[in-house]
Amino acid sequence: MYSYPYYRTGNTKGTITVTGEHTLYVDPDQAIVSIGVVTKDEELETAQSQNQQQSSKVIQSLLNNGVSQKDIQTSTYQVFPQYNYEDGKQIFSGYEVRQVFRITIQDIEKVGTIIDDAIKSGANRVENISFVNSNPIESYQQALAIAYQKAYQKALTLSSQSGQQLNPHPKSITEQSSPIVTPFMTTGFVKAAEESTAVQPGQIAVTAILTVEFHSS
Repeated sequence: MYSYPYYRTGNTKGTITVTGEHTLYVDPDQAIVSIGVVTKDEELETAQSQNQQQSSKVIQSLLNNGVSQKDIQTSTYQVFPQYNYEDGKQIFSGYEVRQVFRITIQDIEKVGTIIDDAIKSGANRVENISFVNSNPIESYQQALAIAYQKAYQKALTLSSQSGQQLNPHPKSITEQSSPIVTPFMTTGFVKAAEESTAVQPGQIAVTAILTVEFHSS
């Protein structure tokens, strides 16, 4: 018996999967700075005492510049034995005490002044300067909406070019990003007290990425 090929009539559903991405640039409204005090001495108690005295002066400087007590946190406190090497021998030379404070600065226009004054008060290490936006959710939602519109326009173009009819109601939407606050810049350095610190915050990029799947026929 001869078998005829089978053809199915009527509309057949397919899918069109596209990605959408959009980036908004927003101004930061906070700065997060790590400011530290490093002291060294042959005696541990002396190194610790010196560190505490200098740290107290640094904290007072921060308070005098309008930094709230709740925005000053000790992030690191470390003690390191120090050694010198002579003729291949390890010789104990004392202790290094390091205390680092994580400072949240609400007035970013005062970042340079706050750093300079902290150094003049006894800080001898400044690192991890980050500019952030304290509430990125609204900006991220705006970027997400535009990312979706870009994905939808892509799907319309692809369906038109392939001779299909696009169902405007998406089958699925997969979010590939989240509004994570990312530091604008990270720097590690030791400043001299007589230097003037000029810090430029720039802008923060808030990016939304998603994948959308549409039915087509």
